[in-house]
Amino acid sequence: MKAAVLLPEGGLEIEERPEPSPGPDQVLVAPRLVGVCGSDLHYYKDGRIGDWRILQPHVLGHEFAGVVVAVGSNVENVEVGDRIAVEPIIPCGDCDACTRGIYNVCPNIRFTGSPHTDGALQELVAVPARGAHRLPPGMPFSLGALVEPTSIAVHAVRRSGLREGDTVMIVGAGPIGLLTLAVARAYGAGAVYCTDLNQGRLDLATRLGATAAINVGGLDHAEILGLIDPLGVDISFEAVGTPGTLETAMRLVRPGGTVVAVGVNISERIPFNLMLSQSKEATVVPVYLGRDAFPEAVALLASGRIDGELLISHRFPLERAREAMETSLDANTGAVKVMIRAGADDGGSG
Repeated sequence: MKAAVLLPEGGLEIEERPEPSPGPDQVLVAPRLVGVCGSDLHYYKDGRIGDWRILQPHVLGHEFAGVVVAVGSNVENVEVGDRIAVEPIIPCGDCDACTRGIYNVCPNIRFTGSPHTDGALQELVAVPARGAHRLPPGMPFSLGALVEPTSIAVHAVRRSGLREGDTVMIVGAGPIGLLTLAVARAYGAGAVYCTDLNQGRLDLATRLGATAAINVGGLDHAEILGLIDPLGVDISFEAVGTPGTLETAMRLVRPGGTVVAVGVNISERIPFNLMLSQSKEATVVPVYLGRDAFPEAVALLASGRIDGELLISHRFPLERAREAMETSLDANTGAVKVMIRAGADDGGSG
């Protein structure tokens, strides 16, 4: 079978690999569409995220939907032929975090598509059955491949404690920021603002329901507040992962408000303005991946409450996986969510 393989020395090559077989608690999936994530781009460009490093040939891809082609002897939740989205988190199941239900912060976590558990940029991949979630009839694989990033947005909004009518700021209009905007809207937020430097993505934020989408090029914090609410918003979601945007999110929240840190930085440490947080008694909520959010993400996308198709800007076949990565990295391509066809084309509900 064909696989797009990331090499430790850099570069991505299409290789022939033997077909895997599912273990007793696994399902064998033929991926159809695979979304390119910011973490994939970090591995492709930098070979690492924090302590997670590419040390051997590796297959990326953790945002995906496909068809079950074989099941292990212990599997009961899905059957051959089922169309599924796959939750990539593989917790140990035995540690303190797992027994308390917060499996996304399991210290022994593995993750499909991250070192060193091969992902979906191949024609077949074996994954734990616990991560398989059926797609409703008629839900296209394109939306199925958006379930994983949408689940992060759902988890972030849940962690924020958002109440109906709360005002919200989304700092960063990348895919996660845009999905967080859409989920906040679906959960009953009042005014929802979004900032970025990319006008195309800001236009997309407006189409997804932003009250105002603000190009912050050349604007300071006071000027941004003047365009929304001088008192600030109830909740700000930082969806970029840089020291500057984290401080921006803090400055745009009202005293006693909440800042949700969703963006991931390749560095292990970034500066944090503690005095600013203290002076507002703002609550800072870190978010890591998602948790128990796949069913809700499936429902939001399948029902049309979130128009996920708006985010999909490019599609490439598996043989052009390297081009897909480069397109995602190039700010001049207009890329938002790039998808790779690992198998047969989407074909709507097929």
